[in-house]
Amino acid sequence: MGALRRRLVGDNISVTANTTAPILGGRRSSASTISKLALLAIGTLVMIVAVPMLYNMPTPDLQTSSAQKQKNDVTVKKDTNDASSEYESPKRNGGEAKTNQKASEPSIAWEVVPAADHVDATVAELKPATLCTCAKCGSTSLWEELFAIVEGKSFKSMNYTGPPWIHDLLNKKLWTNIEAKRRTDWSNFKDQDSFALIRDPKERIVSAWKSKVTCDTDEEILGHRMFVPHLLKLAGPSNSMTARTDKGFPCLDLSEYLAVLSQIHGQGREGLLNSHFLPQHLGCFKDVPPSMWTVVTTISGPNALCSLKSVVSKSANMSNTDDGCQIMIKAHNYTRNVDLSRADEDILDRITIKEYEMLRKYLDA
Repeated sequence: MGALRRRLVGDNISVTANTTAPILGGRRSSASTISKLALLAIGTLVMIVAVPMLYNMPTPDLQTSSAQKQKNDVTVKKDTNDASSEYESPKRNGGEAKTNQKASEPSIAWEVVPAADHVDATVAELKPATLCTCAKCGSTSLWEELFAIVEGKSFKSMNYTGPPWIHDLLNKKLWTNIEAKRRTDWSNFKDQDSFALIRDPKERIVSAWKSKVTCDTDEEILGHRMFVPHLLKLAGPSNSMTARTDKGFPCLDLSEYLAVLSQIHGQGREGLLNSHFLPQHLGCFKDVPPSMWTVVTTISGPNALCSLKSVVSKSANMSNTDDGCQIMIKAHNYTRNVDLSRADEDILDRITIKEYEMLRKYLDA
């Protein structure tokens, strides 16, 4: 019987029959011919089926595969070695950028209740409340006034130095008459009085620069080595600005600082900013609008202290408007005037527009 040979050449299959085999008589020759024809038909059928399949099979692109492997290697290296991976833009996966934190994450607001294990006359006068302040809104002054109300003594009399700082209401070394936790469940919010401290958005942004990242100082201040790298990383790899280091520590000039914030806001990453730079509509009012709070005021509001007392104390009267109702604002040595360029003012207008839309009527009150 003639041998059947199949060859794979590139993407084509070739089938040839060897016709040089001798024919031995009529019956054997006929049978052999029929066998050959059957095998030839099978071979032809294989060609008809296999060849289109081979043409439709994807061929590996070695260049693409290699590039993809390199990309994957870089991604893995970044995710495992780069501590800033948590600041990656939400746009990485093709979705819309979301500035709000997840609903399951704690708010910056505190839910405060009288301490159950420490009963005295002061504790008996306290009531549950929700309290919130943004960083750089006068928070230190607010917490010192709250301390005097709930602990019955001045904070200065404690001669206390942190950390933990007075801002941490979980610090039982200081806060013995209250129990506090970050609010995550807002279902009972309307059942309690609430107090939110705000500040003019533009003033707050400049104040944050002065106290945390400024180059307008000859001495390193708390925050330089933490907040400057944080801001630059959050601005992303396209950010062409770098920190000044000529004074021995990283810092940003005001225009550079505002340009970095502009890039962060432009990429929808402002919700990932540290609390000192976080827009106020993404802080205290991320979950509940200001219209639902009992009191929304600035630290310099003429009735701020009496309002605070009325929110946390059973006997205090919010209608009081005497001279003792104003909070004494803690002054900082770094407070000084700054000069803004037209470009600086444009950036401030742009990145604070949402805050003013939400808070303007409370700022003007």
